[in-house]
Amino acid sequence: MSKSPWPSWLTGGHASLYLRLNALRIVRRFRWALPVFLLLGGFWISAAAAPPVAVRPPVGGSATPTAAAPTIEQIQARLAALATIRDLPENERTQAQELYQQAISQLQAAKTYADGSASYQQLQQSAPVETARLQQALTSEPPPAPAVTLSAEEATRQLTQTQTALSDAQKRLNDLDQQLTVQQVRPKSIPAELSDLKEQLAELDAKLQAAISPAATPLLADARLMVLNTQRQALNQQIAMLEQERLSYDARLALLNAQRAAAAQELAQAQAQVQQLQSLLSARRRDEAAAVVQQTAQATQAAVAKPVVVQDAAAENAAISRRLENLVEQSDQISASRTQFSDQLARLTERMRGIKQQLGIAGFSDAIGPILLEERRALPDVRQFQRTAGERQQRIIQTRLEQYQTEQQARRARAVEDHLKEFVAHFDPQWPDDQRQAVAAQLRPLLIDRQQLLEKLSSGYANLITELVALDDSQRKLSDQAVQYAALLDRYLLWIRSSPPLNASWPMALGQSLDWLIDHRHWQAAGQNGWQAIQNQPVIALFSLLILLALLYFRQALIRHLGAESDAIGDVRHDSFGLTIRALGVTLLLALPWPWLLGWLAWWLHSATIDADFSRGLAQGLLAGALITMNINLLRQMCRPRGIALAHFGWSEVGCQLLRRQLGWLLWIGPLSIAIVRLCEAQPDTLYNDALGRPVFCIGSAALTVLFWQVLDPRQPLLAELAASGARIIWRSRYIWYSLMVGSYVLLATLALAGYYYTALQLRDRLALTGWLLLGAVLFINLFLRWLNISQRRLALQRALAKREAQLAARAKEATPASGEGVPEMLTLPDLDLNTISEQTRSLMSLMVLIGLGFGLWQIWGGLIPAFAILNDITLWHQTTQTAVGAQVTDITLGSIVAAGALLALIVFLARNLPGVLELAVLQRLAVDPGNRNAVITVSRYLITAIGLLAALDIIGIGWDQVQWLVAALGVGLGFGLKEIFSNFFSGLILLLERPIRVGDTVTLDTLSGTVSRINIRATTITDWDRKEIIVPNNTFITSSLINWARNDPVTRIVVPVGVAYDSDPQQVQQVLLEAVTAHPLVSKEPAPAAVFLKFGESALEFEVRVFVRELANRVPLSHDLHQQILLALRKHQIEIPFPQRDVHIYGASGGAGLSQ
Repeated sequence: MSKSPWPSWLTGGHASLYLRLNALRIVRRFRWALPVFLLLGGFWISAAAAPPVAVRPPVGGSATPTAAAPTIEQIQARLAALATIRDLPENERTQAQELYQQAISQLQAAKTYADGSASYQQLQQSAPVETARLQQALTSEPPPAPAVTLSAEEATRQLTQTQTALSDAQKRLNDLDQQLTVQQVRPKSIPAELSDLKEQLAELDAKLQAAISPAATPLLADARLMVLNTQRQALNQQIAMLEQERLSYDARLALLNAQRAAAAQELAQAQAQVQQLQSLLSARRRDEAAAVVQQTAQATQAAVAKPVVVQDAAAENAAISRRLENLVEQSDQISASRTQFSDQLARLTERMRGIKQQLGIAGFSDAIGPILLEERRALPDVRQFQRTAGERQQRIIQTRLEQYQTEQQARRARAVEDHLKEFVAHFDPQWPDDQRQAVAAQLRPLLIDRQQLLEKLSSGYANLITELVALDDSQRKLSDQAVQYAALLDRYLLWIRSSPPLNASWPMALGQSLDWLIDHRHWQAAGQNGWQAIQNQPVIALFSLLILLALLYFRQALIRHLGAESDAIGDVRHDSFGLTIRALGVTLLLALPWPWLLGWLAWWLHSATIDADFSRGLAQGLLAGALITMNINLLRQMCRPRGIALAHFGWSEVGCQLLRRQLGWLLWIGPLSIAIVRLCEAQPDTLYNDALGRPVFCIGSAALTVLFWQVLDPRQPLLAELAASGARIIWRSRYIWYSLMVGSYVLLATLALAGYYYTALQLRDRLALTGWLLLGAVLFINLFLRWLNISQRRLALQRALAKREAQLAARAKEATPASGEGVPEMLTLPDLDLNTISEQTRSLMSLMVLIGLGFGLWQIWGGLIPAFAILNDITLWHQTTQTAVGAQVTDITLGSIVAAGALLALIVFLARNLPGVLELAVLQRLAVDPGNRNAVITVSRYLITAIGLLAALDIIGIGWDQVQWLVAALGVGLGFGLKEIFSNFFSGLILLLERPIRVGDTVTLDTLSGTVSRINIRATTITDWDRKEIIVPNNTFITSSLINWARNDPVTRIVVPVGVAYDSDPQQVQQVLLEAVTAHPLVSKEPAPAAVFLKFGESALEFEVRVFVRELANRVPLSHDLHQQILLALRKHQIEIPFPQRDVHIYGASGGAGLSQ
């Protein structure tokens, strides 16, 4: 049973009778909607009469019957008619227009999907024929060689055309590669997309079955129904298109491969033609240059018997011809280099394409791990191209300058007669005219030849510049491609096994690797290579040996010098930062001998020619061992007795002894293990790296684990001083980072044994660099604090000396002792502790260290960022959002979760530290009082937290439009349930923004008085006069009466009430009181103090003394003094302060009364 195309509210058997009986009522109530009814009726009639749009049935979708979808023209006509209705409410008109626009968008999308489906269907039929045609057209024959008789101009023109064709072929090949990359993942993504679309279609069918909201007007109900139908049509067409895409996948993939093969063949033929034409032009230029050199040489030989001016002109022509020949040779060399780089780029691009295809097939399979590792090792060294980039640019600039100079010379040489006149003007004045004419006739052909030579030389420079620019472009493209390829490999290598796990066959492989390692032939070849290098450069070898012997010979003298200079540490008169710098230099020399020896041996083996793989690998291992030996030995020498760590930095003696003892045994294991690992890595056979390199790597990791376990133990004295220092956060989390440091190398060894050897190596290198970066930061901090300590002590000494000189100068004016000798006062110099360093300087140092550590960590760990990009391929769930064009599905991946977590961690860090940096870098430099600074810091902290939380939620697909209603509902619920907390929260914001109180203000709140010490978002802390901290809810400051004694004016008034006897003279009392209070120094003269006769009390005449005090801190002392002075003044003038008097009447039992006073 098909559904009627008429709206449901117009169907049914009783519709006609209902309309007749209630026509008048409907007209009156809906007279504004009559045009709408007519519009709807006309639209549905036209829609019913029009042929329905063909819609493919959904595969597996619901079979819900729906009305035939309208066309775009009909909806556009509806929009035009909608604008003519005058009585329609504006909000309903706007909603209807938006719904019609959505329907049009859905119909346009449906047409696009239908066209795509038809295209896929057509390709499925035509692709096999086209594929066969392209495969038959493939040929391996090289392009025909250019004709030998081809002129240079024609060859140049053909070369330009072929290079253009080569560029076009390269673009087509790149486009096809991108299409193939996209198509390789489509078989996996199409089923998921179909599943999502079918779910959306089922939801849409459910909406179509549901009744339209009764609150909707007929116009809006019809428009919404139209949108749902058009959405359904678009979904059906999209499902049909995906089904057709899946069916035609094999045919289209075969066609793409055939097209790529044809494009690759076209590219190879174009490259061959370019090389042939370049070779032809290079040969022509070489022959032409050789002919020119021969011609100028003959001209020079012919000018031997001629005047000197002719000989000089011929010699200059010969020099220009040699420059031209040199330019041709340089152009040929650069052209050959460019061809080599282009070929290397083509091979690298092809390898990258092959790896992408293998990754699309194998994914994260362990089988592809060794292939990726081999490709990673075979990548060209990008750093070499980056180092030579500046040289290439400088050479291009220099060549352009030389070309400009040559063009200027050629421009002057074109005026041959003018140039000849210049020569004639410098002839010998004694020459006769006929001799002058003869010499000029001999110079004229030479000058004409020079003009032609300079033109050719300028053309040679232009060709050289073209080749240099092309070479630079080729090297840049190769470098960029290598970087992209490295990022692709690193994206997968960290998560794929690069080696098989250790198994039962490992002992046999280990035996073979040990036999290879101890084979005397390898070591004999290494000795021969070293001896050959020494023979080639004996001076450098002898100089290096002398340096090594000098370091060993003067070692004891350096140790004695280090101890002697440490005696001056602490003596402010002789101590200086230069002592620390010299001690650091001596420590470097003490740590240098063995690293120098290892580096010297590595230098002689790096250019090996006999058994090059073993010798060069040994050189790399020795160099790595030299670096690690230098680092370990430097730290060990710093901790020696009377060394820089003890004497200059003040480290714990027991801790230095422990560190020096532990580094002693690591000095033998660490360099040896890393040298063997690097030696095995450099070998082309991966057997040695897997069988020998991994166990040695695990031994080195175990050694570092033991070192960290012994040295970084928080119970050891080396780090026990953290508890007493300012590093409270580090000390509180000591067991966390201690476990991470010790467990990290256990994890690395486990990864290596499990087959993730490349991952373990990458992490080990970065962990080592991170460790040395932290040690460098510690060294910098200690040097900085040492310099500050010396500066503070020097400043204290200067002040003490100045004070002493002032004392001696004052005593010189007094009489000297009987002995005639003055006794100088003993100079006492306080031992300044590091805690006396200003907080601002320490904060600045911390900020510098933090910035340096951040930059260093980014440089160390930034290379692993491509590896974590793979997390974006792991989809956890889908987030559907409604937009104006319909529903859009967003994938929430594991990378999104990691990014949100990292953002939250960053926000927590910024919320804790950024306000402090803002205080140090900005607020302290501005004229901002502490209260304003506290408000800015608090508000910025909450803004950072709020923005970061919203950004983190948006990353995981929870946008503000999705949580705003939840936030509103929670706000209402929490507002009632946690009314007081929210009241205090917003009151805190009011206090921070309006600032009725500030940190440091003295306030009185009801019966509580004290100083504001902290203003938080929920409560404010007040320190009262008993030094007690009282937590006051912020709401109290808003709803209660508050006295801020330091808000605007610190001047306050003190009132002292005074009562005197009735027999006292009021004028005398007033005068006595004014005299008593005016004499006090703390009483302000303006406003002036006053004594006021207030009233007649019950027992006394009541006066009131009113004075003003300028500082709030003087209120209590002044009140105390005023009471004392007033009492003394009244007693002095015999003015009585009466006691309170009462009359007591006693009534007897008989009703009589007696009076008693």
